[in-house]
Amino acid sequence: MNKQLNNWYDQHQGLRRFYKELLQENKVAQITVTNCSDQPREITLWGANKCAPIANPLYGSEFVLREIDVEEIPYQVIYNPVNDLFYVINFKSDSISVVNDQAQVMQTIPLRTDPLTVVNPIRIVVNTSENSPEYGHVAIISTSSSELIIIGLDFTIKRRINLNSIPDDIIYNPIGDQYYITSVDSGAVNRISMGSDLIEYYLGIIGVKNVGVNSDTGDIYFFQTDTYLVDVYDTNRVRIGGFGLGVPNDKVSFYYHSLNAKMYVSYDISNILLVINTATTRADAALDVGNRPVDIGYNKNDNYIYVANQTDQTFTRIDENFQIVDTIAIASFQRSFAVSSKNGYFALNNELSNKLIMYSGERKALVKVNDDYSEIREDFKYNPMIITHMKVVASTEKRIHTLQIIESSISGMERCEGVSLGNYQSAQSFGNISEVFEMEGQLIDGRVCWRFTINPNQQVSFLIYYQQLEMYNFLPEKSPISTNIQMSKGIPQLWKQEN
Repeated sequence: MNKQLNNWYDQHQGLRRFYKELLQENKVAQITVTNCSDQPREITLWGANKCAPIANPLYGSEFVLREIDVEEIPYQVIYNPVNDLFYVINFKSDSISVVNDQAQVMQTIPLRTDPLTVVNPIRIVVNTSENSPEYGHVAIISTSSSELIIIGLDFTIKRRINLNSIPDDIIYNPIGDQYYITSVDSGAVNRISMGSDLIEYYLGIIGVKNVGVNSDTGDIYFFQTDTYLVDVYDTNRVRIGGFGLGVPNDKVSFYYHSLNAKMYVSYDISNILLVINTATTRADAALDVGNRPVDIGYNKNDNYIYVANQTDQTFTRIDENFQIVDTIAIASFQRSFAVSSKNGYFALNNELSNKLIMYSGERKALVKVNDDYSEIREDFKYNPMIITHMKVVASTEKRIHTLQIIESSISGMERCEGVSLGNYQSAQSFGNISEVFEMEGQLIDGRVCWRFTINPNQQVSFLIYYQQLEMYNFLPEKSPISTNIQMSKGIPQLWKQEN
């Protein structure tokens, strides 16, 4: 048989006899891995002792793009969880477009009091407190008319309040049921309570611009253009901390994540995202994101924080451990996006085309493996197998160059050995096939992992010929009976006699 192995490249008949003998003398297992995504994925097979996942992440979102015509210069978009609708500010046409998740404009709300009065809305927020009499109302600030405009759930204007200075940013604080409005020109922060037209002077901060809020405690975060730092105040005007990069940035975006009580802060020129511990007002992590991050959001469908990078036209996705998962391309947008908390749909503004871009994301497996893989892996964990031969078949021309074999000892030490699959390319086939003779004698049990990188949209099958060690055959006859283990060759007669 060794002579046949040495000459299998040249003798096709020898190869057929070789496989005939393999089938007669060995068991066969086929493991098929499919990469369902457009990116290469690191795959881990076996490793049952440490429950190694096949891929990380195993699931992702598949986006379907739709475009909606709105009015001139859609400037900012938000999602209202109360009525499950997106609201889009149209800066030049002085209106609000209300859009559902089916990409339909449900309502267009004009903001001008007369045709000649220019409004120029720039920011919009939603009242998210169920205890508020204005729950679900949205509030808009405008630059030309210097107003705060409140719109109800019936899409009518409820109140208009003259702010006396040009506003720059606004947040809604559920602690106190109030709006906080900043103005760079006046250096003032004002607040307005629900149901009241009274403007209350809250604080004076030179160069105050962007603002964020901890919706659990009511603490307010202010970015200053003079110092490029962020100061944190409580609702009683007491400064409780601060942080920052201390270098020039035009815009800072805030997103408070109530699930982990962290404030996410992006800097548009430094291309940095800080994850702030709200208890200490210190950074738990600093991440390099894409070029010019301008907005932050959370998608509960995949539990990722999304950072929109304006120059790169990408999303940076961040997991719960503050690690960057990946960067995905998105359609053209300018400054803002919103995510539906109901179904994870995304809406982004496109000022150049006067459109709202909507992504409907569906959860899908990024990597698939054959259905009986888990059962095979569990069997090999308790009854190890010794490989006699392995064939690797790939569905595309791109090769799997290296297979890493990682073995963990009882003490936790790992030994890694690389097998170059390219050295075993089959000359008998036009396909991407490797006859990997080097795998002969390799053991697969609970301590061994295989690791390799699968190419985008590729399927790879491992055809493994093996001999299996039935571990219970090595036990002495008088060993205690194990429970909850099915034995393939019956129970020894002496066990039954002992009962």
